[in-house]
Amino acid sequence: MSDLRLPDLNKVTLAGRLTRDPELRYLPSGLALCKMGLASSRFFKSKDGEKKEETLFINVTVWDKMAEFCGQNYKKGRPLLIEGRLKSDDWEDKTTGQKRSQIEITAVRVQALDWEDRGGAPRGSAGGGQPDQSGKPSPRMIEEPIPEDDIPF
Repeated sequence: MSDLRLPDLNKVTLAGRLTRDPELRYLPSGLALCKMGLASSRFFKSKDGEKKEETLFINVTVWDKMAEFCGQNYKKGRPLLIEGRLKSDDWEDKTTGQKRSQIEITAVRVQALDWEDRGGAPRGSAGGGQPDQSGKPSPRMIEEPIPEDDIPF
C-alpha cells in the first residue's frame, strides 16, 4: 500500500475593523513586527426571524515592511482585508498555572478597505453612501445575507 498524503492547506481571508491601534515594534535583529486586533462580524437571521450579529475577535501578526506600513498608516476602526495563515500559540498562565491557547493570523497581505472612509461605495457598485445636501453620507444599502437553510444545496 502506498503512502497517501493529503495536501496541507492553511489559508484564511478575513475582512473586519481594527479593534485597537496597531502596535509596531522591532526585534533585536531589526525585523519589524506589528500586532493588530481585528473584529469580523457576520449578520444573519435566526430561525425565528430575529436579526443577529456574531463577531469574531482575532489577533493578527504582520512582519517586515508590511508591518512598518501597517503600524505607521492604520488606526483603530480602519476596515481591512487580511490574508494569511492560522497559527496556534500555546502557553501556561503564570498566575493560575493553567494551559492556555489562542489562534491568530500571520498576515501575508493586508489591504485597506477605504470606501466607507471616503464617503462612498466602492467604484462601480450601487448603493448609498453619497453625501446628501447636509454633507453627511446617506446610509449604504446592505444586502441581507441568505439564511443557510434557504440555500438549495
